[in-house]
Amino acid sequence: MIIRAEWPGTVVDVFIQAGQEVEEDEALILMEGTDSAHTPFYVNAPEACRIQKILVEEGDFSEEDDELLEVAEME
Repeated sequence: MIIRAEWPGTVVDVFIQAGQEVEEDEALILMEGTDSAHTPFYVNAPEACRIQKILVEEGDFSEEDDELLEVAEME
């Protein structure tokens, strides 16, 4: 499964590593929005899963719907 950006923004911090198991709603990435207030927002895990690939790093800019992470269901 691919986790995509819901809004455009800059990656401020990545809280996870490849291979890590995360819980549903766990914060994975902190981003800063492109609005005038540069509102911070989190990208959370949609379900309990294992991080397979991190496709962005701190400082990257992502447009809406860009791929951020690849995850796999936990067995």
